[in-house]
Amino acid sequence: MTQPPNVKGRKPFQEATVRHAVSRLQALDGSRRFLVADEVGLGKTLVAQGILQYLATGPKRLNVFYVCSSLTIANQNRDNLLEVLPPEQRAGATVSV
Repeated sequence: MTQPPNVKGRKPFQEATVRHAVSRLQALDGSRRFLVADEVGLGKTLVAQGILQYLATGPKRLNVFYVCSSLTIANQNRDNLLEVLPPEQRAGATVSV
């Protein structure tokens, strides 16, 4: 697994979660889904960004289903999720709420 740059200084526990999720999602016998659930304010969005960062460079189309507790939070985070993508990929990405 090639390591992309550490976006916004993910903490070690966040980076460990990113690496674990990516390794399971890329494994031939791994899951096609991964749920990140944690307490408020522990960086689930940063983890989601890290996973996107790793997997967006792959050959397959990437579909991400982002679930959060309120529409307000969804609107706050919709663009944050995509800021780790290169501009040419970001333009074609969609986030609907």
